[in-house]
Amino acid sequence: MAAVGSSFLLFLTAGFLQLSVPTGALQTVGSLPLDAVTFSKVISKMKYALVKIDTQYPYGEKQDEFKKLAENSASSKDLLVAEVGISDYGEKENSELGVKYKVEKDDYPVYLLFTNGDLENPVRYTGEIKQETIQQWLKTKGVWVGMLGCLEEYDLLAQEFSSTSSQEERQKIMVKVKNMMGGLPQLENKLAEQYYKIMSKVLAQGDLFVHSEIARIGKLLDESKMSSAKKMDFQKRQNILSSFQIPSRAKEDL
Repeated sequence: MAAVGSSFLLFLTAGFLQLSVPTGALQTVGSLPLDAVTFSKVISKMKYALVKIDTQYPYGEKQDEFKKLAENSASSKDLLVAEVGISDYGEKENSELGVKYKVEKDDYPVYLLFTNGDLENPVRYTGEIKQETIQQWLKTKGVWVGMLGCLEEYDLLAQEFSSTSSQEERQKIMVKVKNMMGGLPQLENKLAEQYYKIMSKVLAQGDLFVHSEIARIGKLLDESKMSSAKKMDFQKRQNILSSFQIPSRAKEDL
């Protein structure tokens, strides 16, 4: 990505911050480039901001995954996806942000999740640099993103289901899911059925079912030779399963 001047970024930032929408409702297609001047002005206004810190001119497979992540996260009303490029020559632009957040060149790219404008305590992502994996991680942090196969209203019910240990309450949620399915188009109805089936499995086998099933499908996706259509079906199921993981608010070490 070509470097963007600070004056333009300040203008861009001012425009975003003056939008007549609630704080945190900013949506962008693609990622927003930030620098040391605009970083705090933008991040402090967001409910959630996922920031990639990287070399100034990134390329390759990991950058391709970031681009897909930014594009596919545009449906989230509360999430901003941004990037900071650090130069290791000349004036070493934005290097102060690397120092502040303990990001070394050998670590690139580093993903930091900022919540409610808190600039001091981001959560650092430590998993594989894959679009789907990062989005699943975001969901465990309470950030809804429109992942393949997922339905927002049902994701919320999945969280509600996982957040209670009461069998009675879980059964009530399942009844609600079943009733809602009647008015859905055929394609969405098939996806909604997945939520219902997972709830049934959890009731029968316990909460560990979700974790073990995610691991099982992940192994199949990594090791099995299957058609693109079959792989997509498995990916949808894994994404829906991730909706049942209870969001973690714990801070990770930088």
